[in-house]
Amino acid sequence: MEELRLVARGSLARDAAERGVDLGVTLSVYNFDFWFDGCRGVVVLDLDDPCVAVVSVDGDYAVYCRHPTDPREAVRRLRWCLGIDEDLGEFLSIARSDELLKGFAARFSGWRLRSSSLWWGLVVGVCQQNASFRQGWSMLRKLIVSYGRRARAGDNEVLLPPRPRDVLENPAVLTEARLGYRASTVVRIAEAFEGGVLSEEKLASLSPEEIEGALRSVKGVGSYTARLAMALGLRVYDLPPVDRWVRALASRAYGVPEREVERFWRGRWGRWSALAVIALTIALDAQPLRKALERLEKGELVPDPSIVPSPLTLWRASDQTR
Repeated sequence: MEELRLVARGSLARDAAERGVDLGVTLSVYNFDFWFDGCRGVVVLDLDDPCVAVVSVDGDYAVYCRHPTDPREAVRRLRWCLGIDEDLGEFLSIARSDELLKGFAARFSGWRLRSSSLWWGLVVGVCQQNASFRQGWSMLRKLIVSYGRRARAGDNEVLLPPRPRDVLENPAVLTEARLGYRASTVVRIAEAFEGGVLSEEKLASLSPEEIEGALRSVKGVGSYTARLAMALGLRVYDLPPVDRWVRALASRAYGVPEREVERFWRGRWGRWSALAVIALTIALDAQPLRKALERLEKGELVPDPSIVPSPLTLWRASDQTR
């Protein structure tokens, strides 16, 4: 187990309040029980040279890293991962009058997308391919637990996602985690990162379309996976990860043919297109399409905390995602 040292301690409470950020929602949505317990969350700031933050819903934080790190840089990274400084005013303005997201915007205006590394964003996207919410996140949970990479951060034992090199050193774990055909895609993504073909630094100066093209150059990475990873790993929201679920719901809500949904969606949401898709999955608890369409017809377009697991309650559902 790797020992991490305390490099920074402080509070985000004032800044979160001033910017309207709800840290409880931000830390809980799309999170596992081993990274959020209702009071505190673990935010992985660096996988290769392990650095994590332990953050309370009240805003207190402590950052731990394996090697000496500039505290200002560590805190900057934490703020970026939590979206503390991201101005969602335009997004919320659109959402408040939107057929699909007005209820979500009214109740969850404090939500911010919690970012990951680009590598992990791609793995998340691959596990969602041709899978239900429960299936996809069950794969991810098994993947993290099976690789079992751990670090000690103060009094906390932290479980870390595998790095690309961990996957390449022991690819059999992917099969044990029941990724099926997706395992070969994860291996190819790991090879691309380890070989320097993909890196966040290389992609930073590219346009959204160019980034998508670079990610899709890896066999098995399609448009949906690439665009979801761009949102999670780079906070690039211009290109929506549209699948059959989104097409059907948007077609019904907006009265446009399914083949026109992506064009319509980008025209409506602009640079917030991917964020709107992710918000929609939260609003409808990522339920199967039939149930999601029923909820749309009834106008039930806010998360239901009684549904377990869902993006909102995943952290309370460890026994249902094993």
